[in-house]
Amino acid sequence: MATAAVDDALRIDSLRTLKFAVSDCDKSLDFYEKVFFAQRLPQADHRDADGNIYAYVCQMPGLGTLLDLRLLPTHAAAARKMDVISLAVESRDNLEAWVKHLDAVGARHSGIIPTRLSFCVVIEDPDGRYIKLFARQGHGPEIPGDMQNPWLQN
Repeated sequence: MATAAVDDALRIDSLRTLKFAVSDCDKSLDFYEKVFFAQRLPQADHRDADGNIYAYVCQMPGLGTLLDLRLLPTHAAAARKMDVISLAVESRDNLEAWVKHLDAVGARHSGIIPTRLSFCVVIEDPDGRYIKLFARQGHGPEIPGDMQNPWLQN
């Protein structure tokens, strides 16, 4: 199927905001600060009519994308084990550095898993949501993908 040309006026420049439903804003903020170096933007916090915070908004370094951690416990439970986003790093060496970082901050993760074409690390957030890191560097057929790995069953 041919791809239609997109008028420059209709081109999307980037992803502005990721919104994650969470069961506990403070716990999720702590996780995303430690694991992904998120930086809370207090001036962008969302408050209800009584002044209670129901969402933290964070800047995600390297992505140019905001992360909205929104207090929606029922939605967070429904998203458990979903891989809502996949991120890319350059190489398997980068994944090894991530594994060391994740171990240092006590984050639950899969370790490095070979996939069909590359390598992946799956990280579990406090609500059980999966975030995948893929190496852009691939591998050849001599390395079989571990597609039955429980971390990839979502």
